[in-house]
Amino acid sequence: MRRLWLLALVIGLAHAQPSIEAGRELYMGACSGCHGATGEGSQGPSLLSGRAGRLSHQTIATIIRKGVTGSSMPDFPLLPAPSVANIATFVRSLTAPAISAQLPGDPARGRALFFGDGKCSTCHMLLGQGGHPGPDLSNIGAERSVHQLRESLRKPSARLEEGYRSATAVLPDGSTLRGVARNYNNYSVQILDATGRLHLLERRNLKSLEIAESSMMPPVANPEDLLAFLAKQSTRPPPQQ
Repeated sequence: MRRLWLLALVIGLAHAQPSIEAGRELYMGACSGCHGATGEGSQGPSLLSGRAGRLSHQTIATIIRKGVTGSSMPDFPLLPAPSVANIATFVRSLTAPAISAQLPGDPARGRALFFGDGKCSTCHMLLGQGGHPGPDLSNIGAERSVHQLRESLRKPSARLEEGYRSATAVLPDGSTLRGVARNYNNYSVQILDATGRLHLLERRNLKSLEIAESSMMPPVANPEDLLAFLAKQSTRPPPQQ
């Protein structure tokens, strides 16, 4: 039944230029049941992994056409070549740099949120403007995929990098220092505070030290405008469309 639906759908797409949107439509009908609506994986493997991101367009097209022997991935020998190209284009877009994506959010509203009410710039630097102690986001659109950016905004602690764990230390005088633990061991800790100052502390002198398994960043419930803004951030000119 799924293949009959797919063959009917490709009639209107077979002669079109390869595109992400055409591929998305075909993918949703033929592939999402196993690989998830956004490639996150379910019965089939995730298409967002590092390995999937390294596959070439031609390799993906071959897998779609011939399937994978010994797995549940079927072949689609009757699928027209342009439709295979569309699906491969969409799958490649899942791990492509965010700067190459067309997103529905408003970058202008995202910028206003970043430097305004969202207070993102109090912790993040962007082309020399902003603060600490979060990562510099000047090239984030070229370094991360849309999926990775969206996950970072919605679930900031999901893939926490070393050097950005939230840290709270009570100093010998009773004052509290908050920031991120850039480095730490059994004897000392380096905490970067909100002003960008790095504090090297001996653990034996602290009244208490908490290094959390979480980020200082709060989750963003509706990230689309902020996502559209961050996706455009690159230290190099954006690719020609």
